[in-house]
Amino acid sequence: MTTIATETETETEDTLAADPREHDAYIEFASLVDEVIAPRAVEVDRTEVPRSHIEALREVGYFRWAVPAEFGGLDLPAEVGNAADNLLFGADPSTATVVTQHGAPVVPAIAAGTEQTLALLPKLASGELIGGAGMGHVRSWPAKRGTVARRVPGGYRIDGVVGWASGWGLTDVIWLGAVDEDREEYVFGIADLHERGISGEILKLSAVFGSRTATLTLDDVFLPDEYVTEVVSVAEWKARDGLIRPELRRALQLDPDLDPDDVPQLPPVGAYGLARAALDDALVVHPDDESLLAISAELESAVATPLPDPQWRVTLDEIAVRATTAGVVARGGVGLLDNEIAQVRARAATFLQVRGLAPLVRTAHFRSYVRTNQ
Repeated sequence: MTTIATETETETEDTLAADPREHDAYIEFASLVDEVIAPRAVEVDRTEVPRSHIEALREVGYFRWAVPAEFGGLDLPAEVGNAADNLLFGADPSTATVVTQHGAPVVPAIAAGTEQTLALLPKLASGELIGGAGMGHVRSWPAKRGTVARRVPGGYRIDGVVGWASGWGLTDVIWLGAVDEDREEYVFGIADLHERGISGEILKLSAVFGSRTATLTLDDVFLPDEYVTEVVSVAEWKARDGLIRPELRRALQLDPDLDPDDVPQLPPVGAYGLARAALDDALVVHPDDESLLAISAELESAVATPLPDPQWRVTLDEIAVRATTAGVVARGGVGLLDNEIAQVRARAATFLQVRGLAPLVRTAHFRSYVRTNQ
């Protein structure tokens, strides 16, 4: 009996490794996306992600995926979550932009290990709290000031502006970054967006407008020591910015001695999902077009071939731009109508190129635009 069980488990693991879309959680999630989220994607892109989408995702347990089981979450294979998030990006980029950041506070909360941060985890797992991120702006300091941290008894006082934070009005807590200018340190912590002194203004983005991406203003907001998750020198943080893939960075926060080879290499979320959905639709209209088939093959090869950061992200982003443009061309002029998902995806592919834009990533993007004679 033991041998049979072990063989069955091995077969299941092998199947998931080959195709995570066979996992029960993915199948349930895909059904929700198909029936509830995708039909409203164009409308949502023009308006906003509705709270009903958050409730629907909560019902299928989506928010548990970002939290370890010991804190009330679900230890889902990382490949399954990655595949699901890519599916969502292809179906509804605005909703994906919001909810794929839900897990941003999770690893920092665990790494901080305080009673207060750990108490957030079961609420994040249940979806009682929705997480987000507002820390990428700190990389622009000192050329551009964003949020500034002042050390005070018991914590920090935060003032300034977070340029981009998605999910305003839906998210409850964010992984926040600020600069202690006196010490030349980055201060990261988990902030309650309902705290007095925090306000938001929705940005008029030409892509993923429905993501409720906003500029946040913080006016003398207190960040208690219990919610501070990391204080690191600016020089140290910038030296590694853009060089460490997200899943490895999160793993190293929990275990600095971890062997990087033990962490599965997962493609950056978003670009593959947009490209795959665009090409699938284009191939329905032009099933035998050799160029579309070639881009499709290139995409599948790229997503299955890990590259050092940031090259993998940049490679997939560049393919996504071409694939989503092809999706518009496949539809013809109607592909640019505001009720067409093709143009929603094409604009979202451009958005992905500027999200989390570390200097190293920007340079790599510029390099990818160059065409040489062959």
